[in-house]
Amino acid sequence: MIISKYGIQLISLKEDDIELVRVKRNSENIRNTMNYKEIITPEQQKIWFEKLNNAIYKGEKTSFYFVIHFQGSKIGLINGKDIDNKSKTSEGGFFIWEEKYLGTLLPVMVSIITLDFSFLINDFISNQIKVIKSNTKALNFNKLLGYEVTSEDSDFFYLTLSKDKYLKKSEGYRKIIGNETGDFSLLNLSNFSFDDTPDEELKRIFPFLPEFQKDLVEKVLKINKRTIT
Repeated sequence: MIISKYGIQLISLKEDDIELVRVKRNSENIRNTMNYKEIITPEQQKIWFEKLNNAIYKGEKTSFYFVIHFQGSKIGLINGKDIDNKSKTSEGGFFIWEEKYLGTLLPVMVSIITLDFSFLINDFISNQIKVIKSNTKALNFNKLLGYEVTSEDSDFFYLTLSKDKYLKKSEGYRKIIGNETGDFSLLNLSNFSFDDTPDEELKRIFPFLPEFQKDLVEKVLKINKRTIT
């Protein structure tokens, strides 16, 4: 799946990119912000990716991981994991390895795209994240998006963002982004495509999707004048 908005493309993580993601994830500045701080081996990365792809077929909680593309370069990774389609909740997270984009509007735009995906497209009711206590920049960034600390332990703050809070908080950011990009619109199905996904793969996955996601996939395919039947 590809989501295109604000000049950014979020493209579903493919096997060809897992080594790049592993190397970037293992860099000291990124690894130190994570719960798991050990160096990840190529074998571990491959096992993780296979488990990620097979979760839907086993009836397990699924996750989505997107490589962030901007101006022809792969600059980061964003995810929604442990998706619970019954309670309509998920846990989010992302990191950008191209440091020149940190502190710019780009991380905000990426966050708005993926939160729109959760709240407006999938109609989720909340999103959770956890932030290591030493990462004050990430904590403050997420609070500005509307996340609220709901609990903590010795290492992490646990934050929750409700749909209502997000919709109110995002209004101001949409104006800023619109003034910068000329795009004031909410994310909608015309921003989606499955150009990165062969028909055979879509046919294999489709029966395992929740009904509301089947409906979304069919609508996107129709917009793109494509059918898998």
